[in-house]
Amino acid sequence: MADRIMAGRSTPQSPRRKSGATPSSTPTGEDARDLLEIKLAQLNSLLWCCYGDGNGWFEEAGEKHRDHMLWIAADLAREAERLLGESGRG
Repeated sequence: MADRIMAGRSTPQSPRRKSGATPSSTPTGEDARDLLEIKLAQLNSLLWCCYGDGNGWFEEAGEKHRDHMLWIAADLAREAERLLGESGRG
């Protein structure tokens, strides 16, 4: 399989991942801001693929896949909202 190449800056790495913290720990401060940046980049890419350049992929995906993509977008938006709250507490 070919390597995935994307223009722009690289995806930020969370300090949680580097330090070995468990995924169940609640991020605060800088960790939450880093994770928020990651979630927003993921959401932006997902929505661009669904709608961004008007290529019709979203309409052609079929009802099941459209539902799953919107479910992912909703989960990412909720997680970003939670991380925004956590980043202000750190």
